[in-house]
Amino acid sequence: MANEAEEIQYKVWASDNMVYGPVKLDVLLEWVADGRVTPDTWVFSESINSWKPAKTLPSLGDALAQYHSETAPLPTVVELGQAEGAITVEDLRQFDALSGFGQAEIEQFIQHCKIMEIEEGGMVMKKDSPGDGLYMILAGETRVRIVAGGQDITLADVKAGSFIGEVAMFSQTPRTADVIALSRCTLLFMSIEAFRNMIQTEPVLASEFLFALGHVMADRMVSGNQRLQAKTSSEFLWL
Repeated sequence: MANEAEEIQYKVWASDNMVYGPVKLDVLLEWVADGRVTPDTWVFSESINSWKPAKTLPSLGDALAQYHSETAPLPTVVELGQAEGAITVEDLRQFDALSGFGQAEIEQFIQHCKIMEIEEGGMVMKKDSPGDGLYMILAGETRVRIVAGGQDITLADVKAGSFIGEVAMFSQTPRTADVIALSRCTLLFMSIEAFRNMIQTEPVLASEFLFALGHVMADRMVSGNQRLQAKTSSEFLWL
């Protein structure tokens, strides 16, 4: 079966409106690696005698996903510096996890964070990158996505007032998805080292924050379970 797949001939309708080929699968995969074939490039496969977008061809799905992941844009950091003095206590009142904190506590919390701005289209975090900290979206909107089978799949849109990346930070595991800025975003970043420092220097503040963040994570889990249950119930057929 593998030899048969390798012998199939392909043609590519390129962006210059020229048709290239026929070529075998190994050459086509080289074109994917070179960026000449994208998920939406029209490819003719003689096995189905039809033109299809590359992302719909099983033989190209994994190669496209790998290429897209490896060449995804790196974060476009416009500004990265200490958050103290750059934001106010009121900027953090939009986060439910900090709603019970007093002004002095939030001022202490800010001292452990950095502020960064990312242009529209920039990548906040990349799948499989280290879970080195968590982000708080002060302004703007982000999109959480994965690339599977050559397709770009949106998992969620996350707006200002939300945390992202906290699960990977606490579990010390790689990121499980990309997060891309849908607009220019202002973010607060707390590294795992900063969080550990807060535990040592201000253990009461750290424990209060950890408990509040745990509540947020639990709410997300419950909401996810409810969505799954609703989806399952709607697809169940009563006979």
